[in-house]
Amino acid sequence: MSAKLLSQISHNLSKVKECAANEDFDSAQSTIMSIDSTIREVFAKPSELSEEDKVFLADFLQQLDKAMLEINIKKADTAKELGVHMRTQKKINIYKSIK
Repeated sequence: MSAKLLSQISHNLSKVKECAANEDFDSAQSTIMSIDSTIREVFAKPSELSEEDKVFLADFLQQLDKAMLEINIKKADTAKELGVHMRTQKKINIYKSIK
């Protein structure tokens, strides 16, 4: 596999992790889509994969799964916080309208 593709995959994984840390879910999603297209390009020619490439890709998959799990957890937490905020805001608005 070309070193360029390996480098691109590694860079994009770092970008996904950074987006997850910053809770920038839209950027993370677009980067994951970029990873998907790169992976498809890699597997379009599976005969070019060396054993070292296979080990790299297995490790990469574990790291990507971990990053995606972190993103899903943060998205759920953000949605929960937003729900609590919205309910609180509605209560405040009702209280204000009673006055």
